[in-house]
This record gives sequence, C-alpha cells and structure tokens, in this order.
Amino acid sequence: MNIFNSCDHRGRHGRFFHHDGPRGAFADKQSLHGGRCGAGGPGRRGERMERGALRFVLLDALSDGPKHGYEIIKALEERTHGQWVPSAGAVYPALQYLNDLDLVRDFPEGDRRVYELTAEGRTELAAQAERVEAFWSRFAAEPPSPSSQHEVEFLQEELEDLSKTIWRGLRSAIGAGDRDAIRQVRAVVERSRNEVRDLIAVGAATSQTGME
Repeated sequence: MNIFNSCDHRGRHGRFFHHDGPRGAFADKQSLHGGRCGAGGPGRRGERMERGALRFVLLDALSDGPKHGYEIIKALEERTHGQWVPSAGAVYPALQYLNDLDLVRDFPEGDRRVYELTAEGRTELAAQAERVEAFWSRFAAEPPSPSSQHEVEFLQEELEDLSKTIWRGLRSAIGAGDRDAIRQVRAVVERSRNEVRDLIAVGAATSQTGME
C-alpha cells in the first residue's frame, strides 16, 4: 500500500473530518502543507516536507503508544527540537485519512479523541522505515540555543512584516502602473539581499577558518 503520494486527505464521504481539531484550541490557519493538497508547505518554524511525508511521521509518532492530537503535535515539536511544528489543520485531516485506510484507529477519551496504530499501520510503518529515518535525520543536530531561537523568530516576523509593507505600500502604484515606484522598491530589496548574502558569506568563511 502506497499511501504517501496521494493528495486525498478527505474522509469516506469526500469531506474533511475534524474530531477535536483543527477548529479547537490548536487551530492554525497556516497549514504545514503548502502544496496543492498540503504536502510540502512550512510548519510553524519553516521546514518543508516532501509530499505525503506527514502521514508516515504521524504513524511513527504513534509507534510508542496512543496519543490525542495535541500530544502528537507536542511530541513532534520536542523530537525536532522545536524546529518543526505541524498545524492542527494539517494533522487532523491526515489522521482521518490514515483512519480511513485502517492504519490508525481512534476512540473517545473524555472530551478528546485518541489515536493508535493498528496492526496494518505498524506493517506500513515498518515498510517506510528508511523514509522515516531520513526524515528524522534532518533534525539530528543539537537544538539551537534559546537566544538564537528567539532571534530566528524575530527575523521571520521582520521578513513577514517587510513583505506586507511592500505589497500594501505598492498597491496603488501597481494599480496605476507606476513603474518608477515599483523599480525603486525593487532596487532597495535587491541591495538588502546582496548585503545579506555578503554577511552570510563572511560568516561562513569565518566558521570554516575556525574549523581548520
């Protein structure tokens, strides 16, 4: 059974099922999957995934015992040292898809639904062992320090704010066909990009010298 290249995250009746997510406390409008069906977009901290990878990662997250949705998300965050955190909007449809294939079963526990692997799910996970190992190897390095994590988050916020500022500010210029205004903003962005490249190159050269 090859479940990891399909784009169908829908339930048996062609709609999405949500159980206790993703409209609950963990709702995140930015799905992990940025592709046509959600297979390759950014997580909360950016890492991109190959198409369908989330499904075998979820199987692996359940390999040590049943979990509800929030526990699964937290387990993945911890295992990747906070570098990748899938959204509930990606996790729950993927769990439903695995449930439809009888690779995962769910049952109520209080006001939550808990998910566990079936025998078929363990067999499929074993068949995908190499892909699972390749995925986790991305996060094998030591986690960044808390201070550097904060700086990365600040940088991401600044980049997002810059993009919004540019497109909001140029809306009227684009509508009016003001090529000069658009060209001037582009020139500023290009200069900034080149300065960043120079900084990165200097940092990489310094790091390499220190290793010699």
